[in-house]
Amino acid sequence: MNKLEGLEPKRVFYYFEQIANIPRCSYDEQNISNYIKSVGEKLNLETIQDEALNVIIRKPATPGYENAQGIIIQGHMDMVCEKEEDSHHDFKKDPIALEIEGDYIQADKTTLGADNGIAIAMGLALLEEDTIEHPDIELLVTTSEEVEMDGALGLSEDILRGTRLLNLDSEEEGVLIAGSAGGELIQIKIPANYQKISGYMEVSVEVKGLQGGHSGVEIHKARGNSNKILNSIVKEIKELWDVELISFEGGTKDNAIPRQSRAKIAVKAKELPEFREKVQKIKKEILHQYSSEESGMEIIFTEGNSALKVLSRDTWNDLVLLLDTLPTGVFTKLPQNNDIVESSSNLAIVKMEEEKIIIQISLRSSSEEVLHKLRQKVIDQVSKTQSEYQISGSYPEWQYNPKSQLRDTALALYKEMFGKEMESTVIHAGLECGVLAKKYSHLDIISFGPNMYDVHTPKERLSISSTERVYEYLVELLKKLK
Repeated sequence: MNKLEGLEPKRVFYYFEQIANIPRCSYDEQNISNYIKSVGEKLNLETIQDEALNVIIRKPATPGYENAQGIIIQGHMDMVCEKEEDSHHDFKKDPIALEIEGDYIQADKTTLGADNGIAIAMGLALLEEDTIEHPDIELLVTTSEEVEMDGALGLSEDILRGTRLLNLDSEEEGVLIAGSAGGELIQIKIPANYQKISGYMEVSVEVKGLQGGHSGVEIHKARGNSNKILNSIVKEIKELWDVELISFEGGTKDNAIPRQSRAKIAVKAKELPEFREKVQKIKKEILHQYSSEESGMEIIFTEGNSALKVLSRDTWNDLVLLLDTLPTGVFTKLPQNNDIVESSSNLAIVKMEEEKIIIQISLRSSSEEVLHKLRQKVIDQVSKTQSEYQISGSYPEWQYNPKSQLRDTALALYKEMFGKEMESTVIHAGLECGVLAKKYSHLDIISFGPNMYDVHTPKERLSISSTERVYEYLVELLKKLK
């Protein structure tokens, strides 16, 4: 059954549903890459699949546009795979279960993948359409954007022919993006030492139900970070009782604000009655503290079996120190526009391994100098512990170009079509535009897209009417680029 049948633009939503049927978490992109390649080949268009599984499909200009500069339409094929705790969805094999709710397409307890499946759907619909006027088109669909931008970074520096690039990886209709942040990932490894104990009982402490969200787009919204919140609870418990720490884990994706975290602590069996009573006060205080931003947050205490092994105090102290002092949230705003975030960090993941505890924190900045300052702030805290760190996943910022004929044309067309000004801005999220601009310095680049909300969370949804308007705008823009 085609859930999206009847929606307009018909072929855009046809391809969106086909894409949703193919599992495509980052680093699991062979099948979706093959599918995109097969569409290009069926349309008898020049199709290239490179070693990084990027796909490029070329469509010649229509009559009258043969001498126009070529257009690159670009998006990425991978998606952030997040789901609700009670979802049984298997991202390795199950199609996304699409649902329509009013004007929105969403998924059943999982991320939707409109980020950035809608770009692929629009691109493929354009390629098969034979009534649209346009210059030479190259549809470029990249891999692993949501992790380390491996596809864009691995793209050959001489494979693209076009000089103007339309990135369709933005999430707010009526906003034209003309610059974005760069960033990197810092992984911290705390040596995990253990000791045996007796006379203690396990108690699980879970923080869940937070909003989460995109760590670039929504980092300024003061949403709770479950790793930080859980650490504050465990830290307060530690100050009141003679407890030990067994484990601590939270967050699943580097670019998603963590929504849930869980720790196990060991409480002396004889102190459990008092613990049960007084820990409720801590729970009530934390819930009240976050009531305005995180009304859906839950804090759950669950008693378990006898505790036999716990982390050493040195290991726990290092973990508490880092989770307490590592920055998360907005670091600086743009000096020339205090409404736009310049730099931020996201304390994204804490996970346990047998011999170490791993903390992953992602940094973003539109200024390389400020990024270095933020990185040093993290390193300074790591140096106070017995931990090691490693920096990876670096990607460049996309610097604003004050002179852009493409941007001027796009802004003028939007006003002509919709009777209002299109906002032109830079964003704090990272876009592949920065990587592509470094490889192809001559490119004139803009980014836009339809309305999407709560991306990188199971509440992600895509506006149907906005998608129709943006596709119409894209078609008209191609006509203007003669």
